[in-house]
Amino acid sequence: MAILNLFHNKCEICKRKLKPLRKYVNDKGKTIKVCIPCSEYAERRAYRLER
Repeated sequence: MAILNLFHNKCEICKRKLKPLRKYVNDKGKTIKVCIPCSEYAERRAYRLER
């Protein structure tokens, strides 16, 4: 499964392959990748920006 994660560069919200992707941490502590257009939605959902 580790090899498949290398090629998994999709937005977790809209499932499109847009770049650049930002990393957010959801309520469960999982890191998700979100594109720029969906970042507004992620911030409304109170996801924390990973630094």
